[in-house]
Amino acid sequence: MLKFLKNFGLPVLEAIATLVLALLTILIGLWLRANLTESDEPSTFELALTTLKGNVTNFETPVPYFGLALLAALVGRIDGFINRYRLGELKENGIELQDAREALRDEAQAHADSKSSYLETLGSALKYLLTSKETGFDHRCRVTIYRLQQDKDHYLRQIFRHSPTKVYEDNGRIRIPIDEGIVGAAWGNHGVKEFTNHADPSSEEFIDEMNRILGPEKCRHPEVELSMPSKHYYARAFEDHETGRRLGVVVYESTEVGVLDRAGIDQVLDTQTLDVSRFIRHLGVLHREFNPDPGEEQA
Repeated sequence: MLKFLKNFGLPVLEAIATLVLALLTILIGLWLRANLTESDEPSTFELALTTLKGNVTNFETPVPYFGLALLAALVGRIDGFINRYRLGELKENGIELQDAREALRDEAQAHADSKSSYLETLGSALKYLLTSKETGFDHRCRVTIYRLQQDKDHYLRQIFRHSPTKVYEDNGRIRIPIDEGIVGAAWGNHGVKEFTNHADPSSEEFIDEMNRILGPEKCRHPEVELSMPSKHYYARAFEDHETGRRLGVVVYESTEVGVLDRAGIDQVLDTQTLDVSRFIRHLGVLHREFNPDPGEEQA
C-alpha cells in the first residue's frame, strides 16, 4: 500500500483535484450569481473579485475549497513535470548504457578475434618448427602435443595435432592418461620414450612387444583402438621455459619404421627449445579458453 501511494499518490491526487476544480468552478459560478446583485457602482467583475477575496477563509462557501483544490492540482502537475524530466534523463542514461554495452561487446569480440588469430599463428609456427625437413616428417607421419592443463589432472590434454594425411589429423585421442602408452612413459620417466616394431599394430606380436617396453615404466597399453596404425613412436617431454616444471609431451608417429629421423627431431627440439616451450605455453592457455575440456576421453 505504501509503495502504491509513493508511486501513484500525487497523480491520483492531481486527477481528483482537477475533477473537484471543475465542480467547484460551477459551484462558485452559481454561488456568485446568488450573492451578487446588479449595481451601477463597481463592475460585476470587481464585485465578484471582492466577494471571492472576502470569503477566502470562509469554509461555509466553496471559495477556500477551490483554492485548496487548485493548490493540489498545481502540486500534482509540478510533480508530473519533474517525473517527465527524470524519465527523459533515464532514457538518455539508458541510451548511453546501451551504447556502452555495444562498445564493450564489440571490443570483446575484437579481442576474441585477436586471440583466435594468435591461436592460429601459434599452431602454424609449431607446425613449421616440428615438421621441418630434418625430422623426416611426411604424409605417413603425425605429430601431437599433449599438455597437463591442471596440476591435479591425471591425464594430458591434446592441444596441437598435425598430419598431411587428413584422417590422421582429424582423428585421435583428446586425452591420454599419464600412465598409459608411449606418451605416459615419456611423461613419467626421464622424458624420452621410443618404440618401433615392423609387425601389424593390431597383432599380438606388436601388442606384446609394446607391453614389454611399457612394463618397466609402469604404464599400460592403450585400452582403446588407436586411430593411426603407427609402427614408430617417439615421445619427448617438455618443460616450462620459466619455471622448469614439466608441462606435457610431444609425440611423433609414423605408419612405417625408418621414416622419422630421431636425431633430426632431437636437433630441432634442442635448438628451438625456448621457442617451442613458449609457443606451447601460450597455446595451452588459449586452447583451454577456446576448446574447454569435454570431461570425457575420446578415441
